[in-house]
Amino acid sequence: MIAHPPSCLVILAGGRSTRMGSDKAVIHFEGQRLIDRLVDRYSGIADRILLSARQDYGTGLPVISDDPEAPDGPVGAIFSIAARLEELEPAIGGFVTVPVDAPHAPADLIERLPASGSCAVARDRQRMHPTFAYWRCDSVNAVRTTCEPGERAPSLRWLSQECNAISVTWDDPQGFININRPEDLAAATGIKKAGA
Repeated sequence: MIAHPPSCLVILAGGRSTRMGSDKAVIHFEGQRLIDRLVDRYSGIADRILLSARQDYGTGLPVISDDPEAPDGPVGAIFSIAARLEELEPAIGGFVTVPVDAPHAPADLIERLPASGSCAVARDRQRMHPTFAYWRCDSVNAVRTTCEPGERAPSLRWLSQECNAISVTWDDPQGFININRPEDLAAATGIKKAGA
């Protein structure tokens, strides 16, 4: 029997939430904080759940903070996670990311994104969603060695291209709705997801 490496989900909760005006992780959505909603959704699906954040929000989950030498933004978070995981848990060869502000995130991200063994980015029929992705630690760490300090913060789309990420398509775009502004919170409330 082939032993599969442990699956790992990282909830991206380190952003500044400037458009929302308050920390999105603790915003209540349908009676639950956004961060707790994701933890509940993926508990029992992912072998490990970690937070990319400045605190654990009372969840008790391990936190990986951004490396001060990494670029700003989400690419810096991915660089920091890949480096720490390779150091702390070498059996985990990669990790799935999901943003904290995605209340309807697909439950099958953990199953589908890593299936090919290569880096992979989720998309719907219209566009890519690079915050929902599977990142191989070795690929990310190799790309980091070519990223010059002082350059403008690169994008996740750039990182996915550098990692030769494949795309994995979902038919339902509602799973990738982000809550960036107060009006997004109102629009996302009441959307019923199959399997959510």
